[in-house]
Amino acid sequence: MLEFFKEEKLQKGRSTEDKIILGSIIAGAFLVFLGIISYISGLQQIGGSILILGLIVSILPYGIISFLKNRAIREVEDQFPSFLKDLAESKRGGMTIIQSFDSAKETDYGRLNKEIEQIHNELTWGVPFPEVMDRFSKRMDESAVIQESISILLQSFKSGGNITKTLESIAEDSAQLKEVIQEKNSKIKQQIFIMYVIYFLFIGITVGIYYMLSQLLGLGNPGQGALQNTEFLGGSGGSPNYCSGGISYAQPMCEMARVFGFVPNTLESFTSQTAQKFKYGAMAYYKSLLFAMLMVQGICTGAVAGQIGEGSPSAGVKHALVMIPIAFLVFMYMVGLSGV
Repeated sequence: MLEFFKEEKLQKGRSTEDKIILGSIIAGAFLVFLGIISYISGLQQIGGSILILGLIVSILPYGIISFLKNRAIREVEDQFPSFLKDLAESKRGGMTIIQSFDSAKETDYGRLNKEIEQIHNELTWGVPFPEVMDRFSKRMDESAVIQESISILLQSFKSGGNITKTLESIAEDSAQLKEVIQEKNSKIKQQIFIMYVIYFLFIGITVGIYYMLSQLLGLGNPGQGALQNTEFLGGSGGSPNYCSGGISYAQPMCEMARVFGFVPNTLESFTSQTAQKFKYGAMAYYKSLLFAMLMVQGICTGAVAGQIGEGSPSAGVKHALVMIPIAFLVFMYMVGLSGV
């Protein structure tokens, strides 16, 4: 099981979290390299699939760990005000600091119980109270609520203030701050939900654009499209062969079409008679272009959602891991295999 709340200076070597992320990056890099080799060897679809798998292997563990860590921090913050109130009650009843923490060990505070037990053990070993709480603060370095509370408590202790009243005040402030944060999070969730809706609408619009293009240009069928009498790039029929090799910027899109199977696997060349008849060159270009737009939009939307929700674009990995697979499946089912 992953342990998120540890002091870095007390750890020997890399943490389990770092090992998993590093291992996933190494495994992903190996798969990407293997995919590139397969692609160069002529196995475009297999190589492309391995390459994509490598990217997923590199990113997915980080997204899962980030999600679990944020959830663990929220669980600790939820119980922290109750713990402080109980600690203040114990102090008011005449207990010492050690006795107060010993009593707190008997109450269920969820993930916070392990921290309370560690604090109690350190106090019984003779470690000074300020140092113990400072260590606890360092373990909770990603929680603004706990960091602020411990800082106030230590300042009061060092200045000789009334610890009981300080604990009560901190507990009330922590509870109020938590309520403010929850209210803010509820509003943020609404904004993130809107971003999901907008992205799914973008998926629908993208699919609609391809169907419109296929009808206008006659993509994937031997007949002419609605724009058969309109000239494009010096040619007629409304469907230029982007993948004939004459348009350099279109070649990456043509290769992407082979990787994802946007054109028949039996197609040997985009300049063949069959490719010209069914306009596979134009079909490959437009499918790949719209597919790339969806993927880039999913990554960017996820990054923005992460920045809004948790203050970091890297936290948007979990949003991207929801958006991109949905977009991929919808596009492949509605567009990717059509005309093959």
